[in-house]
Amino acid sequence: MTPEQLRASILQQAMEGKLVKQDPNDEPADYLLKKIDAEREKLIKNKQIKKVKVLQVNGEEEKLFNIPESWGLVRLSMVANITKLAGFEYTKYIKPNLSTIGIPLFKAKNIRKGKIINKFENYIPETLSDNLLRSQLNKKCLLTPYVGSIGNVAIFNGKYKAHLGSNVGKIELIKIKNKGVLEEYLKYYLQSQLGYQELTKHLKSTAQPSISIAALRDVILPVPPLEEQKRIVLKIEKLMPLIDEYEKVYDRLKSIDNGFNDKMKQSILQYAMEGKLVKQDSNDEPASELLKKIKNEKIQLIKEKKIKRSKSLPKIAENEKLFDIPENWEWVRLKDITNFGNFNSVAGQDIQEGSWVLNMEDIIKNGGGFNKFTIKNLNDDFKSNKYIVEVGDVLYGKLRPYLRKIEIAPKNGFTTTEMFPIKVINQNLISPYYLRYVMLSPYFANRINGSTYGMKMPRVGTKYLASMLIPLPPFEEQKRIVTKVEKMMALVK
Repeated sequence: MTPEQLRASILQQAMEGKLVKQDPNDEPADYLLKKIDAEREKLIKNKQIKKVKVLQVNGEEEKLFNIPESWGLVRLSMVANITKLAGFEYTKYIKPNLSTIGIPLFKAKNIRKGKIINKFENYIPETLSDNLLRSQLNKKCLLTPYVGSIGNVAIFNGKYKAHLGSNVGKIELIKIKNKGVLEEYLKYYLQSQLGYQELTKHLKSTAQPSISIAALRDVILPVPPLEEQKRIVLKIEKLMPLIDEYEKVYDRLKSIDNGFNDKMKQSILQYAMEGKLVKQDSNDEPASELLKKIKNEKIQLIKEKKIKRSKSLPKIAENEKLFDIPENWEWVRLKDITNFGNFNSVAGQDIQEGSWVLNMEDIIKNGGGFNKFTIKNLNDDFKSNKYIVEVGDVLYGKLRPYLRKIEIAPKNGFTTTEMFPIKVINQNLISPYYLRYVMLSPYFANRINGSTYGMKMPRVGTKYLASMLIPLPPFEEQKRIVTKVEKMMALVK
């Protein structure tokens, strides 16, 4: 269970009367509610609060709440005076008198995750605040935004004088000799799933979600006996710090778990590159023989003008070799076994409708495959050149954000020139799937990351990539490595 699910479960249990035991000696909530109702009428008569239409909770609504017999069920306006900063108050008085000193104005950003944030942008003169008593904050109450972050609620302690800003509602609970619904209990109710459903039952889905003050007044509130409210609040306040501790451990374990998967995958690939993942077979044709065949094939391809002759790369020095490999393997450069540098391109406008055109965002990082296949439509206007892709090409993103976007082309098509379609000289001598795992392995990625250049969009240099060292096993071992890696990756996943 996640920390959020645990918090929600505790609040739900509390609001159904299941978190603490009921005590038959508690005065039932109906007695308290009758006293609050009488006090509310008195305040209206003395013009201390405004009279609003209060609807009784009907039978159908009661079915939505499963509460103990000693509890009551009322609308929030029965037990609280709910108000906001009036539009004319803001435009006529507040806006012309905004200042950097004086009485702070509460905005939605001052209410975050059940707490008051005492960092204010605007203030008004104290004399003005005293003349607008209806929207002044001068005693303990609840504050909640009614535009934007609906469901965010916190208790203002009343220990200093403040004032309502725009889009913040004030819930001032009616008390008789300091007895009534507890602010802390109401806060936890409004934070519960049940309370949130009530808050948002009249939600207006506009650019910013909003509710009206009338909707806030219409919230149905389950009210336990006062002594039980105290027990509920005490229990929740004991449990919430424990959940905060649980959340830290949960996040730490989640981080370790996520990191474990990635590190395990990297370890598997590194073991594969060092010849430690599968056993060597003395019957395999050694990699040195593969290289002779590849060299002869390249010569033939140049004669047939299928690839261009290019300058030979320097011989691999002993101090260049990155780690030990088995005796029947060979260190080679990427260009030695592929068509690197011989990419064929085509003008974007010449690509036919219905062709597969690979974009960077179509590939998932870290060998995650393709998330979509973009097909050229009649109205697509490709202005830049594209590389030609053939089935089996190893697709390699050369920009730093995409360096670990490496996949095998499943069909013929085209790709942006920021992605290299690397073709092995002969798929019966070099497995493109093995080459893909080489390029996904930590040694390869780390070397490439350390070589990128450019500020805005760092990229790997083509010469550097062409000269990258590849540990080359015999062909049969390449296939065994690919099979083993795929099995182990599936287990890790």
